[in-house]
Amino acid sequence: MSDPQTTGERSTYTWSAGRYPSLAPNLLPAIARLVSACGVDPGNRVLDVGCGTGNAALTARRAGADVTGVDVTRPMLELARDSTELAGYDDVNWVAGDAEALPFPDDAFDVVLSSFGHVFSPAAVEAGREMVRVAQPGGRVAFTSWSPDGLVGALTEVLDDYVTHEDHDPWAHLRWGETDFVRDRLGDDCELSFERRIARFRYVSPEHFWRDFAVEAGPLSPALRALDDEASRAALRQDALATLDEWFADNTVRVEYLLVRGVVDGEN
Repeated sequence: MSDPQTTGERSTYTWSAGRYPSLAPNLLPAIARLVSACGVDPGNRVLDVGCGTGNAALTARRAGADVTGVDVTRPMLELARDSTELAGYDDVNWVAGDAEALPFPDDAFDVVLSSFGHVFSPAAVEAGREMVRVAQPGGRVAFTSWSPDGLVGALTEVLDDYVTHEDHDPWAHLRWGETDFVRDRLGDDCELSFERRIARFRYVSPEHFWRDFAVEAGPLSPALRALDDEASRAALRQDALATLDEWFADNTVRVEYLLVRGVVDGEN
């Protein structure tokens, strides 16, 4: 794959790299809580922003909703189509598009959700506003984001010691895991509520998690490949495994996240 040139292409490259879909099943309990928090009812018009492999969209469809999934990464959309077809559904609408410029009219959906999706947009603030824009007054907007005080924040600190980020801010998505940040961006348009949760990634060792999360999967593999020095790569791995060990017990890596739910004001 050639090096991407634009910010949007960089985002696409990061999240379509390696075996990222292998991580997706670990998020299924968090997705179920997200859909439940939205109060999805049969017949609701639901939009899944940054739908990825389609698990949140499929969960909402199983609740009886009329579902649309949007993602900037076309390979992910193909995986999403395959997943919903396997489940016996042929009526989920899959759309290629950017979260920061959603290709839908105002007030188009009863529920707009994003499972660790819109927060990774290169223009996440605009993406958040877009989610509110396409939700009808009184509708629900909800999303999940990794916590800066949890494992993802700790691993980001480790990565910062080894990798320079000239083209993006590695902490940008984690700010959506701070309640004050979310209130500042969406509080004028939504009545917000927050819930701290733990996602449990099932692995037999921290080394197995690191292989999937960093070596072979999407989130960190491009950054690791940017390290040409083998000694630095080895040192980064050891520091990361030491951090992971603090969050590992009973064949589980515990990853803290924030679940945000908003009810859109009468005029958004």
